[in-house]
Amino acid sequence: MSNAKEVVRDWKDNKGFPHYPKDRKWRDKEFQNLVSFQRDTILDTPNKIIGQSTHGLSIAWSYMPHAWSIKCGKMKTPMEIWEDEEHLEKGINKILTGTFFTKREAHKITESDMRAMLRRYSGTQMVSNFRPTAAATMYDIFVDKDSPLEGTEAGTVWDPSMGYGGRLMGAIAAGVNYIGTDPCIPTFEGLKKIRTDYGHTHKTYTLLRQGSETYIPEENSLDFVFTSPPYLGHEQYGDEPEQSYNKFQIQDEWRNGFLLKTIQNAYRGLKPGKYAGFNVANVKSYKTFEEDTYDCMVEAGFKDIQVWWLSLSTQQGTKIQSTLEGTETEKKQSNNYIGRFARPDIAGRKYEPIFIGIK
Repeated sequence: MSNAKEVVRDWKDNKGFPHYPKDRKWRDKEFQNLVSFQRDTILDTPNKIIGQSTHGLSIAWSYMPHAWSIKCGKMKTPMEIWEDEEHLEKGINKILTGTFFTKREAHKITESDMRAMLRRYSGTQMVSNFRPTAAATMYDIFVDKDSPLEGTEAGTVWDPSMGYGGRLMGAIAAGVNYIGTDPCIPTFEGLKKIRTDYGHTHKTYTLLRQGSETYIPEENSLDFVFTSPPYLGHEQYGDEPEQSYNKFQIQDEWRNGFLLKTIQNAYRGLKPGKYAGFNVANVKSYKTFEEDTYDCMVEAGFKDIQVWWLSLSTQQGTKIQSTLEGTETEKKQSNNYIGRFARPDIAGRKYEPIFIGIK
């Protein structure tokens, strides 16, 4: 019976950090799973709920190895747990004994098990990635597709804060044209690789390394704007001077200089009658993020703002199956800071609002 110390040595000396695979065969299989997924199965139109599915999330993460080291507030990063052998040993012990994780014998611990443990180790948080299926579903609802029958051409979406490729993968899966802005250098490199490997030749994917508050789209050029903006300084994606939390360090300045400016740029770029959607949630470090986003949308001129809901994974109960690879990355908040916008009353689920307004 191996003990946790031996397992640590084996992983450190022989296997290395459990990054997602980068081989093309694995990625192609994951991509096929994303493209063939029936997205209508996660759409609850009467209740305006976008449901759960992790298809395509692992492939997006596979282009973003630096994400394991990015800070969320005061929490430890998964990479810090990996580098601290005492913590790593404790985490592996939880897998060996089946505490919080599916019990595994030492030689059967997979990279997927290790990733799940590093993500969920007590006091640890990994940055979140938007689920590609949720993004593709939003594009299905709000954006025209190429259809010779209906005489429509694929529309163009702008994603103000690209992040780790979830919405880009969603745009590729949904067959729409995509413009994305993001200042983070390593993230930008990963996004370019996703575009090269999986972008359709007959679609355009314009990736811009800049902040959304500085991108002024051409007037009436966009069919949809959709993003999940950074949470002030909660997730510090990089140390580039263009990062919004570096430029605007006080909440009011960030609201007016980054959030409002981005939403005004979205309004300017949209064609009349088209929509913008912003997925946000109140967090400890920004308790009025939802209210501020809604109010900024009103200020920018958006009308008839509806609230849709993004269903998140939960960590209820103690037996968390580590086979739910990747789902826990969405857990930005336990719904502790509900303000004006009450959640749907469905047991065992957490929700974040997506505010959707029309120009």
